[in-house]
Amino acid sequence: MTAEALRNAASRLRRWATDQALPLWATAGFDREHGRFHERLTMQGTPILDVPVRLLVQGRQVYSYGLAARRGWHADARKLTEQAFASMVRDFHRRDGRDGWVFSVRRDGAVADARRDFYAIAFVLLAAGSYLLATGDRSALRVADDTLAYLDSGLRAPRGGGYLEGDPAGEGPRRQNPHMHLFEGLLTLWSSSQDRKYLDRAEAMFDLFASRFYLSGPGVLGEYFDDQLEPDAGAAGRIVEPGHHYEWVWLLRWFERESGRPVGTYVERLYGHANTHGYDKDGLIVDEVLIDGTHHLPLHRTWPVTEAIKANIVEAAAGRAGAADRVVALANILLERFLTKEPPGGWIDRLDQRGQWATDFMPASTLYHVMCAIDEFDRFAATA
Repeated sequence: MTAEALRNAASRLRRWATDQALPLWATAGFDREHGRFHERLTMQGTPILDVPVRLLVQGRQVYSYGLAARRGWHADARKLTEQAFASMVRDFHRRDGRDGWVFSVRRDGAVADARRDFYAIAFVLLAAGSYLLATGDRSALRVADDTLAYLDSGLRAPRGGGYLEGDPAGEGPRRQNPHMHLFEGLLTLWSSSQDRKYLDRAEAMFDLFASRFYLSGPGVLGEYFDDQLEPDAGAAGRIVEPGHHYEWVWLLRWFERESGRPVGTYVERLYGHANTHGYDKDGLIVDEVLIDGTHHLPLHRTWPVTEAIKANIVEAAAGRAGAADRVVALANILLERFLTKEPPGGWIDRLDQRGQWATDFMPASTLYHVMCAIDEFDRFAATA
């Protein structure tokens, strides 16, 4: 792999972000009347207004435009970041008079779903860190600290460690996924503030990963767990997601740089399992496999490709042979199979097992994954 090939692939993705995606979601994708981002667009690039607006989307979009602001990739990025962060607090935080964050609101601001959802709340922390990095305004840390205090008082699990799925907790299994994004949010807060308490919390999440979510026998990341954070019964307890394996590889390497704690054993096995079992015959990443490598849900989404790009970047930086080649190959798959030419700046979020479109709208939530991968790739290619 030549440095020129890396730079060319990174440049194509950066231009897609700066010339197409960021302008699209700053115009058609932004509700100027209410100062927040739309939940989704049609495949023609027009807003879909008759669906609730989720906290998750606002947190991810604040992250995306905060990143664009600090990279100088969009002229209005800082203004949009400030508006969206303010409206997120206004519309979702204690919106119904209770502590915590509501799950979704209608376009007029009325509460649509008052659940306190751990997964969605984790992205408030990511947004706060990104907002601080973009603006220098440390008032975002008050939002983060209030949110962490709510998680500790309202969602701390009585058994097994970690946090409950939400309030109400629901009937389903507990998941590693929201804990992973809490880990990400804490690392972002540490990076933006250099306040040691956030890194200390990230270390606690790493310990939970190592003791509960990582299954040391087969060397994989479990997805679904019972109340005690033991692997769930039946097939659910044997499901692993290649995309999440890659996402954890990237997060673990970030954590290693910040904390000095070694993560190589976990990275080697997660990365190896995803590379060995995570692809179909056409080179597309499948959504779910079982521990033994059997393909369980052979659909394909945009975000696992972006997480594989990030994982291979950190592994290439660590000297892993072949990882840089994988980055370029994955970037080409992202550009050719998932990112749309019409409308410019859009994406096909989901493909079926034949590689055909399996969606009729563009969820705003996807931009966060793509922007993070482009940022990592652009910085890595500049040093190649």
